[in-house]
Formats: sequence, C-alpha cells, structure tokens
Amino acid sequence: MTKISAEDQKVNGMTLHLIENKNVKTVTVECKLQTLLDRKTITERTLLPGILRAGCSEYPTAKEMQEHLDDLYGASLVIYPSTAGNSHVLTVQLEFANERFIGGEDDLAENVYRFLNEILYHPRTEGDGFDPRVVEQEKEKLKKALESAKDDRAAYADERLLDEMAPDERYSVHPNGYLEDLAAITPNSLLAAYRELLATARFDLFVAGDLDFKRNRRIITETVTDGPRSAEQLETGLALPAQAAKPSDVKTFTETEQIQQAKLHIGYRTGRTFRDTDFEALMVGSVLLGGHPGSLLFSTIREEHSLAYYVGADLDMYSDKLFVYCGIAPNDYEAARKLIAEQIAILKDGSFSDENLEDSKTMLVGSYQTSLDSVAGMVATEYQKVLTGSSKSPVDMAETFKTITREDVVRAVRDLDLDTVFLLTSEEAGR
Repeated sequence: MTKISAEDQKVNGMTLHLIENKNVKTVTVECKLQTLLDRKTITERTLLPGILRAGCSEYPTAKEMQEHLDDLYGASLVIYPSTAGNSHVLTVQLEFANERFIGGEDDLAENVYRFLNEILYHPRTEGDGFDPRVVEQEKEKLKKALESAKDDRAAYADERLLDEMAPDERYSVHPNGYLEDLAAITPNSLLAAYRELLATARFDLFVAGDLDFKRNRRIITETVTDGPRSAEQLETGLALPAQAAKPSDVKTFTETEQIQQAKLHIGYRTGRTFRDTDFEALMVGSVLLGGHPGSLLFSTIREEHSLAYYVGADLDMYSDKLFVYCGIAPNDYEAARKLIAEQIAILKDGSFSDENLEDSKTMLVGSYQTSLDSVAGMVATEYQKVLTGSSKSPVDMAETFKTITREDVVRAVRDLDLDTVFLLTSEEAGR
C-alpha cells in the first residue's frame, strides 16, 4: 500500500518529501528547483540541463559522469526543465537500485546523494564561468531547436495564442526561451544565473521507494549540504494566478503561411482555478467538451461534419484557461467557429448526453487512480500540492469525480468566456 510521509520537513534549506512505495525495487530522487517564470531568465534556464549533464568537478566530462552512474549499479540521471502555470521548474532526477536488494551493499544511497550534491553545487567551471565549449554547444542546440519550432504548426499556434491572450502574464513566457536572447549569454553570465537560481529557488527534494525514512533523512542531511540558500522561499501555490481573470472583449488574430491545413486555436477564461470548489466539475466539463472520442467537439466537428483533422479541448490545471484547438481546411474557418460555439452552448445549458457525462467521469477517475501506480506519478501528484497550495490528493479527486452531476458541470462552466481566437491559415485564404 502506498504511504505518503506526513513528516515532510526542512533540511538544509530545502523541503524533503519522503514517499513510501513497497512495490518497487528502486529509489527515485527528484530535486525540483522552482522559480517564477521570467522573460529575462527563461532562455538561460533552458540551457542549464545540458550544461549540468556535461560534467562536474569530480567527474568533469559527460563520459565520466556516465561511468560513475554505471558504478552506482546502473543508476540513471535525467535533468530537464518544465513549466507549470506561473512557475519554471528545473528537475534533477536520479534513480538507483535499492540497497535492500543488493547483498553486501550498504553505502549506495550515500554515494548517490553525494553525487547529487556534486551535480547541483559543483558543476564544471572555468574561471568565473561554465566551460565555454559546452556553453556554445548548448546554445547552438537551442538555436536550432528554436529556429525549427515553427515547423510544428500546432505548437506554434498554441504559442501565438498565448502571446495574444496573456501578454502581461508570466504564463505566456515561452517555455523554451527566445532566439534573440541567445547571443548575449556568455559562460560567465550563465554561471551567475545558475548561482542565483540555486540561492533563490524553492527547493523540494522527493525521495520515493521502499525506504527507511529515518536513515534517508539522516544521509541527505549530511550529504546534500553545499548550496547557498536564501532564507526566503516561494510559498506553496504560486504556480496559480492570484485570481481568475475576466476577458474585457474578444480578440481575434490571423496569420498566414504557405500551408494547406489551417490551425484554429481558441482560448477561454474559466473563472476558476485549481483550489476552487467547482474545479473538479470543470475538469469533467473540459473532458466532456473535447477530451475523448465521444466528446462534443470530436463527435460533431470531426465525425459528423468531417471538418477537422484534429480537434479537442484542454483545461490547464495551473491557470484559469481552457483551450480549444482544431486543424481545418482554410475555407472551413467560419463553419468550425460556429460549431465550436454551439458545443460550448450545449455544455453550458447541460444538453449533453448521460453517456458522454459518464464516459468523461470514468476517464478522469481512471487517470487519477492510475497516477499512483508509478513512482513518477506519485511524485508528480505530491508536487502538485506544492505548486497549487492545495491538499487535494488523487484519491480525493477521483472520489469527487464519481459524484459530479449534470448540474455540477453546468454550474462550473457558467463563467466560461471566449477570450482570444488565433487562426494560422493559408496565404490564399488570408487575402
């Protein structure tokens, strides 16, 4: 049975979360460094995973780091950035064999935690900066990725929709950074940015597996010690907006490219955030609208009218926004907009089918119940509490989904308001 430690506590300037799972033979460690999204720092922070993975003081090359991981009974290391609402999170994840299943090995955990301390606090440097060769390599990789990003038209439409929908919100900061910022980044400026991140970020350390809580807490207290930590840490819940916004008017934007398939992406304000009582009902409404093959949008726009190559809806857990997206023929723009508006009206007046409602609830219950089947899911759901400032557990939410009625959904979606429409279409259709 899964057990979440009730003894989360501050250790060396970080919050330690110990999670017990007796069904696995490995231990997963996830360090999460959370800061508020900032247009000025996002490009630097996107570069950091590759820099940290390239070497540290004790193991100065990626090859030597990998050899050390192999010596740690095949431990794995993944470093990646992500965003959640207003927050940017840098994650350092290590997974290693549980000593309980290795005969005669009783210092593996300590060696892994020491390696973690090395990765975080002693990256490879030259003078007052990171290795210039590695920095240039990572900048070139990011440059190519950002230059090719527009080739994914759907992702580009998502990005442009947010540019126009939330220009003054942290939420609209591009998660992969900005091409125009790369040239000014130097080895010295990047190391200074990383040191600032270490000193100011909220640091949550998750350890999950078949654990001796007391022993792991002691080892971490003794080994993960070298970082300068600010006395002020981000509070829980800062990934969410302070309050749900209300659109003042509907904004419509069109761009043209040499494309055959248009991308129609629409943003709505929900009037709700994760901590609100009706949020679970809003989640059901989102899935009912466009979250499965029987949903309103899919069955009407794609199946009945054959207008869309893809269509769906997505409620963002960490904001006050719901998105509808579809790929259409350029000439079908007006018809698609009309049908989308009709499905929103059906959602609001509650004239959807019992079958669609029950399928949507079943889908959400299943996804939340299975979130505890893996260590990664357990860590993610526990970290959700930090990001949202809510104590809701997956079990709590699954039970709530089961009880939601048609009236609950109608009440939850009553404040759903159209905010921004973004159309990426062909040059011929745009004339």
